[in-house]
Amino acid sequence: MILSQEHKKKRYFFLSRRIVVCFLISITLNSTHAQVQRGKKDDAKAELISFKDRWGIKTNAVDWLLTVPNIGVEFDLGNTIRNKHTIGANIKWNWNTSQKYTPSLIFNVFDARVEWRQYFRTRKRGGITKDANLMTRLKETVFTTQRKNPRQERAYYWGVYVNAASYNFKIGKEGRQGNAYGAGISVGYTAPLYGYRNNYIDLELGGSAGLLYTSYDVYTHDAESGCYPRIAEKCKGGHIVPFPLITDLRVAFVYRFMSAGSKYKESVYRRVQLRDFARQALNEKINKMRERIDSINNAIRKQGFSRPDSLLGKEELKQWKLMQQERKELAAKEATDKLRKQVADSLGIQLSDTLTSEQEKTLRKALKVREEQLKRKAETQDSTKLGKRAAREAKQSAQEKKERKNKKDSGKKKKKDGKPEAAAVKEEKGDASGEAARKEDEG
Repeated sequence: MILSQEHKKKRYFFLSRRIVVCFLISITLNSTHAQVQRGKKDDAKAELISFKDRWGIKTNAVDWLLTVPNIGVEFDLGNTIRNKHTIGANIKWNWNTSQKYTPSLIFNVFDARVEWRQYFRTRKRGGITKDANLMTRLKETVFTTQRKNPRQERAYYWGVYVNAASYNFKIGKEGRQGNAYGAGISVGYTAPLYGYRNNYIDLELGGSAGLLYTSYDVYTHDAESGCYPRIAEKCKGGHIVPFPLITDLRVAFVYRFMSAGSKYKESVYRRVQLRDFARQALNEKINKMRERIDSINNAIRKQGFSRPDSLLGKEELKQWKLMQQERKELAAKEATDKLRKQVADSLGIQLSDTLTSEQEKTLRKALKVREEQLKRKAETQDSTKLGKRAAREAKQSAQEKKERKNKKDSGKKKKKDGKPEAAAVKEEKGDASGEAARKEDEG
């Protein structure tokens, strides 16, 4: 009955311990998940910008130098600093200025346009492929967002626009008056210029070029009559200009409540941050589980109970296996990255976030050759180990055979003396029991 009660106490203790472990692990997982989710929400909230900060008001200094008043607005399509898309509108107008005489020099223009833009930032460039041809070098140095010394304060952009315009130009003997409709692309960059509290002025440099559909009348200036007679044979109806035209040159000043230097951030940084947060949360979870398991082990030792084969229940064991699998995957990834870096260093390629197609192809080929070499080396080492093991086993088996043969020979020798081995053992046991009985009688 006493043994039964002790057994029940031990069983109750181990059952209670497993319940406590499951409870602690569930609390840890829930708190970790809540912390990660709360961290994500806090980060997303910190990256939000107000409706006011999404606006920009701009004016072009080049048009002002040409005596053309102009104004434009730009609006961010997203409400975070990671947004890279905007929509904008611009208008310039100096049509039919008031004059007391008929001038021989005329420069009247009205232009309205709508433009969509995508912003991006440059990144650090990696190595350049050795002995590459001209096209490869252009891809790696010119037609890419990677630069040797990237300007992080600049936000570059490209975009598309459509515009409608009316114009009246007369610079020489003949003038042209008509309407035009166009579409094209815009390129440039913007950078912080001046800031005071929550008011910022950014500098924007860029240009636009595209195709035009236009129709116009040609005229000349008659100074004696003070009129502009039309030249009918030189007038043209609607047609597409057969070559692209530069439609805008910008040296603009943009007023914003939030500078472009603080917006249009690269989303890759956000992905890296989220990955680091997930890894940090996983490491914290593993460390807390290990601390709790160690504390339970210490409590069991102090109570004097024997430690079972496993302290983990079904769910805890599943989590532990998952952690060990993650540790193995991390070790394998580190080994792969180390091998990749060694191969890249031997080829003279500097690793970065993005490599060119030529660099990636060369690196993959070299990695394949290196992996085959390591595989052959491992196979050679395995065959050597197997050979040594076989020789050791053969030596051991020969030694065992020799020992069995010696025992057999010794048994045959005892039989020849007239006393079998079993009888000799029985006689020795009888002598020993008789001696013990005599000692008891004497006592």
